[in-house]
Amino acid sequence: MKRVSLIAMLLILALFVKVHAQVATTDEKLSEINDKVNGLTERLATDEADLQKLTKIKVSGYIQAQYQSFENLGVQPNSYFSLRRVRVKFTYEAADGVKFVLTPDFVPGTFALKDAYVVLNDRWTKSFSLWAGKFNRPNYEVEYSSSQREIAERSKIITTLYPGERAIGAKLEFNPQNLPLHVQFALLNGNEDLVITDINKAELNNKTTLGVNKDFDNYKDIMVRATYNLSLGSFGGLDFGAHGYLGSLKANATQTLASDYKTVTTVKYGDAIKRNWVGGEFQLFADVLGGMSIKGEYIAGTNASVGFNGITAVAANPTATPPVAAVTGVVGAPNYQNKFAGYYVYFIKNLGKKNQFAFRYDYYDPNTDISGKDVTATLGYNPADKSFKKMSGKSDLATTTFGFALHHYFDDNIRVSLNYDIVQNEKVGTAGVITEDYTKADGSKVVKGFDYSNAINNNLLTLRIQAKF
Repeated sequence: MKRVSLIAMLLILALFVKVHAQVATTDEKLSEINDKVNGLTERLATDEADLQKLTKIKVSGYIQAQYQSFENLGVQPNSYFSLRRVRVKFTYEAADGVKFVLTPDFVPGTFALKDAYVVLNDRWTKSFSLWAGKFNRPNYEVEYSSSQREIAERSKIITTLYPGERAIGAKLEFNPQNLPLHVQFALLNGNEDLVITDINKAELNNKTTLGVNKDFDNYKDIMVRATYNLSLGSFGGLDFGAHGYLGSLKANATQTLASDYKTVTTVKYGDAIKRNWVGGEFQLFADVLGGMSIKGEYIAGTNASVGFNGITAVAANPTATPPVAAVTGVVGAPNYQNKFAGYYVYFIKNLGKKNQFAFRYDYYDPNTDISGKDVTATLGYNPADKSFKKMSGKSDLATTTFGFALHHYFDDNIRVSLNYDIVQNEKVGTAGVITEDYTKADGSKVVKGFDYSNAINNNLLTLRIQAKF
């Protein structure tokens, strides 16, 4: 009996030891699994934090592929395929009221950074926002996206006054909560698109290079724009406003010539040459016959360009036509201030739900002080003071453009557009006063093939496909 009890106790003890070992092993495994779960939880938390950062990034963009045919014989090749815009926009909402925007353009051979700015929004009144970096200048057609615009390119006056559309600087915007008013005030580097560099005195060439939003003087430019939205009930709505530009260029010559080519003002090197203008705008939207709109803007003021001074010697060339006499002394061109005016008017009409027709009349006169019949020459030498003077020429002629466009929307992202521009130049008074040579497609040169006493054919056909994402 004692032996049986002893055996039973040994069996129970062995079973207890085994169970205890299994429990210990199980506890170790559970602890190991728990550690793995905790590690996985930490990684998931990290991934979730990273994912939350990624959700603050918004990516959008569009591609514009096109075919163009030029009727001007001087454009060679006069038809080709191209990529007009290939843009990707990155928007990062860093925090409530803080936004970063970056927009590169990937057109082959012309890569450019179009936008790079930060926006700080007012968290208290929610009416103010501060912009800093590179952004669109405050103007209607400038700020109207190229992916939405009804005519292929911006109007002549806008591309002349605001080349590249963007500028580097700071901007304060005011959007009151209970009033349909929008006010913009911008302080910008200015006309940084054209940089005048050193003069090649031996060749008398006015060398220029294109700057990439690089300021080349200490003058800063001011832009102001204000718009108001007026509801017209069930008929539609009317937006109207105005904008102004106050800018300067640094004088590179000691004389400034007015656009009448008669008034000359003596200035000092480095003085401010003013560039000031104002404009008024409207956009009428009507919910009639499927939807239509009429939009327009008028701008007028004074533009400017800088001249140059130089000391050089020019050798005589009696075989030239006309013969050139020897010149020694000061050779240069004056600063130039010209009065200008221009405007554009859009008419847009929806044709059902998938199609749209657009028309734009675009007029720009770069010199309102003289008419085409007063234009006489492009450049002349004044032997009295041994200097080159800027004379009236092709750059003073007004341009009128009739733009027609048809759009078909496959969906919200795909649009096919057919655009035709009829371009008319102002004519000079006398035949042969302003002429240009051009080279034909076979390489042969046509001497004085363009005579600006006639209309020069600059009509352009554009077929464009746009894809947005």
